[in-house]
Amino acid sequence: MPLSDQLSALSVQAKNLEDSAADLHTKNSAKVHERLTELRGSLDQAQSELSAQASADADSLALGWADLQKSVADGFASLKADAAARKANRKADRADRAADNAELDAEDAIDFAVYALQEAEYYVLAAADARLAADEAKSAERPEPTSARLATSITTSDL
Repeated sequence: MPLSDQLSALSVQAKNLEDSAADLHTKNSAKVHERLTELRGSLDQAQSELSAQASADADSLALGWADLQKSVADGFASLKADAAARKANRKADRADRAADNAELDAEDAIDFAVYALQEAEYYVLAAADARLAADEAKSAERPEPTSARLATSITTSDL
């Protein structure tokens, strides 16, 4: 593959990386928003079921019994909410660490790409320099054509 084609392919790949990085924020944000919406719906449904159960019990039992159930349910809801919050915090911390590591990997990959481009430029210039040296060596080794020598000798002897 010619060098210019390889450099064109490298340019296209670099552009694809830029586009992927730009798209990353919207894609992740949409997924996170979708998941949050799902979780809110699930929590609302569970709360509605709990409230409905408490209302049904309040109708059939004494008021004190309903209050006790509500108190217990609120306690469990609080415990579940606290546990869910801790779990979400741990998950967010893990995701943050993974993102930090991915960013470090990306920085390393970019550093390597810069190094590779510098190496490529060095070898392109080295090849061009070698070609110039070879061309100069060829032109220095070639004797002047016979017809040119004769034309020079005739011109100088005629004077």
